[in-house]
Amino acid sequence: MNVKNLAAGTLLVAGLAAMPVSSMAATAESCVPGEATPESYTWDFKAEASKLLDQIRVDAVKAHGQADLIKTYNLEPISWQGHAEELTAIKREINDMGGKLCRLEQIRRVLAPWQQQTIDRIAPQVRLMANSATDAISFLNLNEGNFWEPVYQKYTSNIAQDSGRISRSVTNFEEYAKAHSEEMHLQKSLGVKAGA
Repeated sequence: MNVKNLAAGTLLVAGLAAMPVSSMAATAESCVPGEATPESYTWDFKAEASKLLDQIRVDAVKAHGQADLIKTYNLEPISWQGHAEELTAIKREINDMGGKLCRLEQIRRVLAPWQQQTIDRIAPQVRLMANSATDAISFLNLNEGNFWEPVYQKYTSNIAQDSGRISRSVTNFEEYAKAHSEEMHLQKSLGVKAGA
């Protein structure tokens, strides 16, 4: 892999970093809602959103692992190609998250409040992660061998922190939704009114 080719592949990441939440993944796929179909009226959008959010959590976990690997590369003598490969993988994960966020924004109005709050929490974190990845890729393109530089280490550390926050946020909201559902089920089975 040539580092200069890596720069050409960063356009989507750079575009993600500058876009507002509602159009963050527009470069990956259209965020414009399609025409309603008969299936649209019976589709389980909340289940789709839960699946997408969980997939975003998985993408964030993968990106976190890749960023942690880069951090170990900063301590070991390794070629810039190793850094470039991990940054490319991180870029892919960020772009995947952006596409999923795009779909979530399309169906947002029919989602559960906890799902909407999850989107609100993670979308800025994905943007921050995209910014850090773009900065790391730009640094790598200009400084093929200076991995010990604090600025590069800060970019990769930011990627790890942001991806960790995304993963924790989704997990926490999923746990909240599960606990809330169990509470509602218990209230119904016991005949207890909410808040009693």
